[in-house]
Amino acid sequence: MKNFKQGDAQQMEKLAAVPSNWRILNLNRAMRFHRHIHGPNAPGFFTNRRLSGAIIIKHTLREHERAMFETPPIVATKVLVPLDDTALSTGAVSFFVGERAYPSIMRQSFGITTVGRGRERDAIILGKLDDTPSLELFLLRELVGGAEYGIASDYFQVSLLEDTAIKSYITRELAPLIGIAINNASPSKVSRFVDSIFGTEIGPQAADFFQSLGLPPASWNNVVFAWKAALFYETQFAGTQRRFDQMIADLTELRTYGHNELYPRSFTEHHLECLRGFANRSYQRSTDSAQLFNSARRASIIESGNLLELTTYLQQLPENVRGFGGYSAVIDHILSYWQYRTRGLDRARMPAEIFCSVAADICAMETQFKVDRWPDADMRRA
Repeated sequence: MKNFKQGDAQQMEKLAAVPSNWRILNLNRAMRFHRHIHGPNAPGFFTNRRLSGAIIIKHTLREHERAMFETPPIVATKVLVPLDDTALSTGAVSFFVGERAYPSIMRQSFGITTVGRGRERDAIILGKLDDTPSLELFLLRELVGGAEYGIASDYFQVSLLEDTAIKSYITRELAPLIGIAINNASPSKVSRFVDSIFGTEIGPQAADFFQSLGLPPASWNNVVFAWKAALFYETQFAGTQRRFDQMIADLTELRTYGHNELYPRSFTEHHLECLRGFANRSYQRSTDSAQLFNSARRASIIESGNLLELTTYLQQLPENVRGFGGYSAVIDHILSYWQYRTRGLDRARMPAEIFCSVAADICAMETQFKVDRWPDADMRRA
């Protein structure tokens, strides 16, 4: 466990202001918001009050950090716990989930048992956060949002309407679908519907739509959350596609040098084949799952004008989007690690030893992360 020094306080305050995303789960920001709304005794994400103010990060391990693990992962789950969650300038303590000292840190600092039959709820949740490739709230709601974990639903509320570009995309994509279910779906009616369904909470204007489809009220929250996730992921994935195309172009142009007995050309070519295979499999999984809910799928429903097909689409959204969220996060880790490790290098001409090290690290991610519906047969190919 590391104690942050005063010089780290500024960085800590910057992190505390960042909204949660696929790499960062900012519980400190969420907790302060919930306490402002519900009072100082508002329930936390964790049972332990100090952990509930943490900032959790998917962190690429540096070389000096790998020695902290028996079997070091490529991407670790880092937990930053403020010394005082109301005064971040005092700094924080940090540790990695699964590092050698993790059981003693959790026991001595937070009174939490992490192993054996006495393993506690907070340790189980941290374990699930460590297993998943993404800390996106859309995915975490499926992992730990159930009744068995008792996390307040407020922690999983997401609004997409603050970003005008996303709201414009949502309105454009949804207007034809709304028209299938609701007669005379005027632009003003569509706008009210978008505000009603894609804000922080479901508004009353959405009820007519769901009732017209025959969806039971008990399913509305899950459908709405998945619909938000689908549209959010679509707006983000175009950038991922461009980065993926660039990485594949890098690998196509790549030539290695400095081959020797430890790194013969055949060994390097094997690593190149493994890296291409893992990257392409991960990308294919993402695109295959996206086809189940993306704009092309919606266009076919709009063309048919079939109310039953629209209902089926919405009922299947939670499962389809959950798979995509995990797959796309793995792609993001691959791309981020490739850019991180090859920064400053000539990607067209690379030393064989460096390339093999980078490729082996990336391919190790295929067995590190637990992704929903990840095909077991594929996981061992790399």
